[in-house]
Amino acid sequence: MSSKLTELFLMTRPPNSFMTGISVLLTYIMVNNYRVSDYITLFIGFVTGYLVSATAMLINDVVDIKVDKINKPWKPLPRGVFSSGFIIRISLSFIIISIAINILVSISAFITVIIFSFIAYIYSFLRRYWWSHFLVSISTTAPFIYGYVLAGAPQDKVLLITLFSIVVFLINSAREFVKSIADYEGDRKIGYSTIATKYGKRYAAIMSMIFGVIGSFIAIIIGVLGIASIYYLILLTIASILFIQANYRVLNKTSRDTCIKAKKQMLIAMLIAIIGFSLASL
Repeated sequence: MSSKLTELFLMTRPPNSFMTGISVLLTYIMVNNYRVSDYITLFIGFVTGYLVSATAMLINDVVDIKVDKINKPWKPLPRGVFSSGFIIRISLSFIIISIAINILVSISAFITVIIFSFIAYIYSFLRRYWWSHFLVSISTTAPFIYGYVLAGAPQDKVLLITLFSIVVFLINSAREFVKSIADYEGDRKIGYSTIATKYGKRYAAIMSMIFGVIGSFIAIIIGVLGIASIYYLILLTIASILFIQANYRVLNKTSRDTCIKAKKQMLIAMLIAIIGFSLASL
């Protein structure tokens, strides 16, 4: 039983889901100028961020079971540790909990969670369409928009949140395109339409570079224009350099190995960017 619970926990992809929950907390705290008066709301924000992200991961594993048998046969569902029906029931319970607890916060938070939960849930079922990459990217803006709503949506932070959400959308799209190159063989065999399988690996690499450069440029401009602090500017500049460097490697060589390494470096860059964002009001 304990080993199964561990496997289930790992299926929620704790690093990703934990980062989502932390991003909600950091956004809430930053928007409130580092003053926290409502720890219950903060707790609800973290739990919601984790569970909604975990739901997306679980459903993705259910829908991707065939392709995972090719690309990632070590995962629990391809190995038969759990049934797809069981994982669907768990994911639905996560969604219900996430939506229900936000009734305690505000109508705005309640509606925001419903919208982003719906997007997170339907994405995996739309994998046959290459533009589903963008649904993932919309989902990654959720912690920042939701955290902003939790904090009462103050007008003086609306420009920062809007621009940074655009940055997150562009940067995550760039990483999604790299991921599509890494997963090319399995996706092609199973019939998934991704930017790489539809338009080719080279095209995916070029579009990743374009999205990465534009996203990085906007991220830095936010700091240059004084919309965010100097600490934000320094960290986002570092993150942008790391991200574009990873993009450049993929542009030069679209091998699976190169893309996997690039994805990891991009994730590190995104973590640095989140830390920088959390310091934007200092």
